[in-house]
Amino acid sequence: MNDTAMIAFLPANGSWVKQDFPHMTLIFNGPIEGREMTEFNEMGKDAITAARTMGSFSLNTIGVEQLGDNGEEVDALILYPTPQLLVARSFVEKWNKSENSDFKPYVTIGPAGAAYVDQVPVRTNSDYSYKDPRESSQLPNNVYFDRLAICWGDKRLIFSLSSLDY
Repeated sequence: MNDTAMIAFLPANGSWVKQDFPHMTLIFNGPIEGREMTEFNEMGKDAITAARTMGSFSLNTIGVEQLGDNGEEVDALILYPTPQLLVARSFVEKWNKSENSDFKPYVTIGPAGAAYVDQVPVRTNSDYSYKDPRESSQLPNNVYFDRLAICWGDKRLIFSLSSLDY
């Protein structure tokens, strides 16, 4: 059971993700315990404004990083933020309850090491290394987002971004 709130963009194709519910968090809104559902409605209104700024969009991959607290690390596909994405984030910034104030767009691939599971080791000078994940056929060079999710615990409102295009 999930007990937090967030606004996230959902990729059209998350086949390369090794976890449930592939997404890029636009804003993390913290635990929902003891909070009124009216907040969910207000958060949703701001999320729709942010989504209208974007419509359907694509972000370029800039690499893979390991993120998370010690013992809870995950591999994440890091994405290059566009000016439009930063504007969209500004519409929902007031809902941010994350410990990290810096916005780093990414999609979690899976547990630490998951990005390299499907990689074939390449031998170089009697040492084994792995190809750059951006050169792999397993991980995308860019990610296309076509939906927006407003999540409140296990409740999710999911909108098609193409229906919000002007």
